[in-house]
Amino acid sequence: MTRGAFLLTLILAATLCNATSQCPDPKLQEAAIGGDTINGGVVLHKKPVKFANVRLYSSAGETAWIGKTDKDGTFKTAQLPPGDYRLWISGWGSTTIHLNPQIDKGFRQTPVWNILLIDNACVATIQIMN
Repeated sequence: MTRGAFLLTLILAATLCNATSQCPDPKLQEAAIGGDTINGGVVLHKKPVKFANVRLYSSAGETAWIGKTDKDGTFKTAQLPPGDYRLWISGWGSTTIHLNPQIDKGFRQTPVWNILLIDNACVATIQIMN
């Protein structure tokens, strides 16, 4: 392999590694949910991220909640005031969660919101009606 081909391969590999750490769809890089808690599940390479440290920071940068995922890769925060939060999970990464109880208005029943944090730092929301 020539030096040029080696450098091209190295640059391509580095680009692909960096690309996989970022969600390809900007709309899925953060989530807006109702309620006053964040229920979440964390999956990496189709497997739950077990016993990972979870930290939630307020928009002012202060720690709002600290916890861990369980053996199934799930977690649930304490009750929180509305606002924007930065959610960080060891071994997965971080995302922004917009906690807005106004989203719950207009439903006959109050929904329960779950977020699913998946590969490439993508976030999905799931709404469950009681």
